[in-house]
Amino acid sequence: MIEFHWNSPFGARPISAALMRREDGVRRAQARLRAQKPETDDASGEGPDKWALLRALTEARQAFGLSDRTLAVLEALLSCHTPKRLDPTQPQIVFPSNRELSLRTRGMADATLRRHLASLIEAGLVLRRDSPNGKRYRRRDLEEGDEAFGFDLSPFALSADLILEKAEESRMEARTVRRLRTEIALCRRDIRKILDAALIEERAGDWASLEAAWRGVAARLPRAASSVDLDHALAEALALRARCETLYLSTLSEQELSGNAAQDERHYQSSKPDSSSEKSLEQRREENPAGAPRSHLSDPPFGVEPRAGDETPPGTTALGSMPNGKGAATRSETDAAAARRQKAEREAPDIETVLSICPTLSDYSREPIRTLSDFEKTADLVRGALGISADAYRAAQGAMGRYEAAITIAALLERSDRVRSPGGYLRALTAKASGRGFRVQPMLEAIRNQALRS
Repeated sequence: MIEFHWNSPFGARPISAALMRREDGVRRAQARLRAQKPETDDASGEGPDKWALLRALTEARQAFGLSDRTLAVLEALLSCHTPKRLDPTQPQIVFPSNRELSLRTRGMADATLRRHLASLIEAGLVLRRDSPNGKRYRRRDLEEGDEAFGFDLSPFALSADLILEKAEESRMEARTVRRLRTEIALCRRDIRKILDAALIEERAGDWASLEAAWRGVAARLPRAASSVDLDHALAEALALRARCETLYLSTLSEQELSGNAAQDERHYQSSKPDSSSEKSLEQRREENPAGAPRSHLSDPPFGVEPRAGDETPPGTTALGSMPNGKGAATRSETDAAAARRQKAEREAPDIETVLSICPTLSDYSREPIRTLSDFEKTADLVRGALGISADAYRAAQGAMGRYEAAITIAALLERSDRVRSPGGYLRALTAKASGRGFRVQPMLEAIRNQALRS
């Protein structure tokens, strides 16, 4: 016959085999510990620190299926135990009344107290030791010794090793979740930067499908997502970033991959109006006008008439006197470029649309911007505030057209927190406009999408 050491509950509370085995296991574990360690007069220094153990249980509460209010009830029970440490070799019985427990749990109702006490007993952290009449009290008998009825906290002390192990697992899981969330956030940002750059630069490729896929990857993760769920999300984000990188790099030319300063704004370190890079370029043109490009010396900007008294610089030839018919070819190229600029200006959005997408430009104008002249004057003022030289702006006007150059300045102002060198960026856009044309619509669309996302 198997001998069990257990106490039957009072009143209508039923008995179960699990409760009998749990209480019997606690009694046997205490007997083994008492046999291994000799008894001492003062056992208050033995056992784990109850408050440190409660903190560890708070970290591992999900592993035990406990809520925060259940832990508040356990804290109230521990506060009724005078010593700081719990001796696992002896019953550690506390006997507070329901009213006292309610006060120590900040006014918790009796029904709520009973529910959370049942959760602690079900988790195997507390045992109930009921008196014959169901009351909780302590009886002192000089001959037979003290006897108490209430809640036994010794199972909590006996579970110290398991609680500390689960707490460490919970901390490791939390660190893993934080790391995965950080990697997912960085991966999402990388994808967004690539998509923005591809839209602004009008790169060839199916960027619409990648944009739709990014929206799925950028969906908000559940707050209680596990490390397994985050692993799947990170794998999906990494795969999408690899697709975006591969497609973007495949559209770059050899000149762009070489890191030429004319194509990559990273070579422009200063954004001051008199930056060394732009000043040196102007000084070289003044010192050696013969070696300067013709588009900056003899040809006036688009829409600007040449001033009286201007002469052709030494070492250059007027367009009409170029030998072997090169003047006619150059004029045809100029006419084609002018036609492209006029077409781009016709397709460009109106001023109201541009100001709705780039509202910061209006802050630099004393009066409301209503006409094209107001818009271009404000853009020229902003150009100086961004540190873009007059020469770079004239070159942009000649390549893009006056209106599109002003729109580009408004877009650069709107993204000034993300563009390190507006002057270098404008020169790169000017080079693209001179080569295969430049349209501002994708750049404005990217700014609008960014505003909607934020």
